[in-house]
This record gives sequence, C-alpha cells and structure tokens, in this order.
Amino acid sequence: MAKDSSKNPSPSNAANALWGGRFAAGLAQIMEQVNASIHFDQRLYAQDIAASQAHCSMLVAAGIITADDGAAISRGLVQIRAEIEKGELKIDAGL
Repeated sequence: MAKDSSKNPSPSNAANALWGGRFAAGLAQIMEQVNASIHFDQRLYAQDIAASQAHCSMLVAAGIITADDGAAISRGLVQIRAEIEKGELKIDAGL
C-alpha cells in the first residue's frame, strides 16, 4: 500500500504539489506543461468568476450552503475580480 504523506509534508510534496504527495516523484516537466492552463485561465477570469458566482447561488438555492456563506463567497469573488482588474493579484503558474 502506498504511503499517505499528506499528513506529514516533506520536500518531495513540494515538487508534487498538484497531486498532494500521492506519488513518489513529481510530474515530468512535459506533463506540467500539458496540464498548465494558467495562460487560458487568466484570460478567462471574468467568465470563471461569473460561473463560480452562479454555482454559489445554486448551492444556496439547493440548501447545500447557507445564505450567509453564499454571501461571503460572493463577496470574496467580487474582491478577487477587483484585485485582478487593478493588477494587485499576481497569477502564478507555479501554483
């Protein structure tokens, strides 16, 4: 059975951040490049945030999260959008 190292972070987990330490070695460089969508994501931030707001509204309407939690999430999304538009939020492909 594979060792679950998520409870005890180690240097190998840093190299394997995407998978949370589920594999012994990090991704091959080519796979990191294939999986990286940050260049598209940063151009689509407004649509992504709008979709997240709609999803949040649905979660409230379905009773999955409270109205207070939904409002807090919505405020956070508005803040993120504002920070992106002001150039205050730096998007890092390493994350």
